[in-house]
Amino acid sequence: MKHLLVALSVVAVSFNACQRKADDGSAAAKKYVTQLKADKYPRYDIIPKLDTSAIPVLIQYVNDSSVIQNYPIPSLSAVAYGPQQVGMIIMYTIESIRLQRVNGASSIPYARDTTAPDRKLTVAELAPHYVDWWNKNKDKPAEELKVISPLAGTSLSWH
Repeated sequence: MKHLLVALSVVAVSFNACQRKADDGSAAAKKYVTQLKADKYPRYDIIPKLDTSAIPVLIQYVNDSSVIQNYPIPSLSAVAYGPQQVGMIIMYTIESIRLQRVNGASSIPYARDTTAPDRKLTVAELAPHYVDWWNKNKDKPAEELKVISPLAGTSLSWH
């Protein structure tokens, strides 16, 4: 009986630790989104440290076309990119999480169409790819998500 109680205690502690980690990711993602939407993100700061547990919160905002001035910039960049849409920055963040790049997914915080590099993509063009990708892959581990691009088979890229 003692062994059963010890085993159940270990399982309960393990479950609580996993649940806390997921809650932490969700809370951090909500705080990040709140800062972005209020245009209060620290200017020239990098993307906060988030993991795949943040994506369920972030994916809800990929269609947000409101324009902000304050958002994370790529850490290897000193360039100010001007106003960006919240949804574009959210997708840039998801891409950074997916690729496990704490410094950002690329040197620019927006995606491009490689067939027309000067054309500025809209959130409406890019968001469906991320929503579809998440709906199909949300149960996969981070290592698998890393190799499944939401933009596979398109001419769209973050580079």
